[in-house]
Amino acid sequence: MLHHVPTAALQDRMFAEICRVVRPGGMLVASDSRASPDLAAFHEGDIYNPVDPDTTEARLAAVGFVDIDVLANPFAWAARARRPV
Repeated sequence: MLHHVPTAALQDRMFAEICRVVRPGGMLVASDSRASPDLAAFHEGDIYNPVDPDTTEARLAAVGFVDIDVLANPFAWAARARRPV
């Protein structure tokens, strides 16, 4: 539920920390819902900061991941990225 991380900067710090602690050669697998008015309404009064799948590859690369694949459909996205050896 990455959309519960309140800011993009904190999401990026989280991605960086995951890259730091994953074993060299290990994989990150992440998924979340795409932004939608219905989800925004559901999260009213709660933290709702959806991750844009169009920026996810660059964000993961910026913190050190490689071999990044991001797949998305109208409802959700998933990413796979490897920590370099």
